[in-house]
Amino acid sequence: MRGGPHSLGICPKDLKDPGKLANRILACLKNEFKVERAALYILNPTHGDLEIEVAVGVAAAVRKKRLRLGEGVVGWVASRGTAARADLQKIPGGLGRGGSEMAAPMSEGDNLLGVLVVGTRKKKYFQVGQESILAAFAQEAAGWLSLAWRVAGTREESQRAAALAEVGAAIGAEETAAAILRRVTQESARLCGANLASLFLLEPASQELRLELSHGGSRRYQAQPALSTFETVLGYVVRRRRPFTVSTVAESPQDPHMELIRQEGITSFLAVPLAEKNQAVGVLCVGTKASRRFSDAEIRLIEGLAGLAAAALKRAKLAARLDQTEEELRGRERLSSLGMLAAEVAHEVRNPLAVIRMLWHTAIRGLQPSPEQVKDLSLIEIKLGQMNSILDRILNFARSADPLIGAVNAAEIMSEVALLTRSKLSLGGIRLLLKLPSAGPVEIRGDRSQLEQAVLNLVLNALESMSPGGTLTLQVLARQEEVSLFVHDTGRGMEKEVTARLFEPFLSRRPGGTGLGMALVRRTVEAHGGTVRVESKLGQGTKVELRLPVWVNPKT
Repeated sequence: MRGGPHSLGICPKDLKDPGKLANRILACLKNEFKVERAALYILNPTHGDLEIEVAVGVAAAVRKKRLRLGEGVVGWVASRGTAARADLQKIPGGLGRGGSEMAAPMSEGDNLLGVLVVGTRKKKYFQVGQESILAAFAQEAAGWLSLAWRVAGTREESQRAAALAEVGAAIGAEETAAAILRRVTQESARLCGANLASLFLLEPASQELRLELSHGGSRRYQAQPALSTFETVLGYVVRRRRPFTVSTVAESPQDPHMELIRQEGITSFLAVPLAEKNQAVGVLCVGTKASRRFSDAEIRLIEGLAGLAAAALKRAKLAARLDQTEEELRGRERLSSLGMLAAEVAHEVRNPLAVIRMLWHTAIRGLQPSPEQVKDLSLIEIKLGQMNSILDRILNFARSADPLIGAVNAAEIMSEVALLTRSKLSLGGIRLLLKLPSAGPVEIRGDRSQLEQAVLNLVLNALESMSPGGTLTLQVLARQEEVSLFVHDTGRGMEKEVTARLFEPFLSRRPGGTGLGMALVRRTVEAHGGTVRVESKLGQGTKVELRLPVWVNPKT
């Protein structure tokens, strides 16, 4: 920096605002060379071209125009690193139409910062030797501007560090994840002077980005649908886990989100990923209506805020998982206590049941029942045996007794459950549809008693949801390696939230219910190597499918 006869006259107090400093430099140049227009071009390292930072006496259309290296007087000076003057009738791309122009590079060491240019409508205005004067001004301007940018950068870095510390303290203070995300979005807008800041979260199943928060966006922007990661620039940020920045949105690739922010009047845009380890979980974006470049420091700042947002989401997921684990442990503890109580009750009931079974054989001896009564009496005897088997299972509940595997006729299970519940069906005015295979028996690999009890639990639940009226369908469907048992009712159905928790122990919507029926159904089916599927819609009924392995005779 010099202080000779052609000095810019800059003093340390002018370093407070780089923008005002640049305007003062241009005013000095206009006065020195008695010209109507002057501009300061800055090199954009991202795009490798030149754009106007400040200008005086220059039309708005020219201010928006970017110059490639080698284009016009300014581009030529930038590419060659030496001052030059030219007649604009011969060289296009100037600050105005016609006249003369002179430009000089601003450098710091070997690094080009930009170009200072002055112009006039007069032809052949600049004289030999004036290039060296402008070059001296440019060198002095480079020193002052570089220092001013460093001062401003230090001040901004301090503000950004304080903001990061504040958001970090919010996480440490155990604010909710929603509050932290809202703070991150607001701070992103404030620290970058952005007109719009938005935060998108990735839906892993659909691979779509859903707008979670928006600061400064219109209702139309806030109501935007989910965005596919394969159709937007935001998807590139997620897939590559890299920032994306553009100074002029109108020149960026066309996609649904870019079109939306154009409608919001956004000109410059920055997006960074919210990343957890090696996986992106969302995107944090900022946009400004004024055209500008986002500095490396600003990109690092937004990345830091995005990292804090990702940490808040991770903590929220861990907290939810911990709550779920605690609830499961409490449920298992209750189930364990119930198992101990049930075992004690079963032990006390088993002896009276043994007496009933012995007296039963004595009571029916000598009777001459009708064919219908013979069937009922036989069924009672079978059920007494099953009751004894159930008590054995309760006594062995703590050690999870394995089923007694054998060949079980699927159609017989459905028919017997229908027979057991015929009175309830009749009283409830419920129509029964039995859909059983016609081409020979379909055999399941399992324990008949346990499987019958599981189907009976499903049917009793169905009857509770339908009474009065409705249709109950019991169906057997044979597959290659599986057999499906369907229990389909036309009852009141369930909400998605209830369906998702249907197999949790002690979850019952029926007054007086234990909430163990469906838990035991799943336990039985899984013990047989099968799966349970439930489809339910509120007001339209419920369909439960038990998929069980088919019986394969080991001798064949």
